[in-house]
Amino acid sequence: MSDNQTPIKASAMGVTLRGDRNQCSGCGLLFNSSRAFDKHRAGDHGKDRRCMTPDEMTAKGMVLGKDGFWRGSAMPASVLKGIADE
Repeated sequence: MSDNQTPIKASAMGVTLRGDRNQCSGCGLLFNSSRAFDKHRAGDHGKDRRCMTPDEMTAKGMVLGKDGFWRGSAMPASVLKGIADE
């Protein structure tokens, strides 16, 4: 998102934020947790703090869920296999 664009509010997208889910007021992206939100911020406070791009977040191991929320990391394959076996 360029600096002159205003993020679309989650509610306008039909998304209800519950629990720890949140939306960045800077870039407008949705996050599954405060930890994931914090992970998407780069730079030093008071100097060059900014939101990472989706490519930067992916390179840092973050994943975008099918629900449109960014997560701090992918679920381990062993957990996914256990869920599929149930």
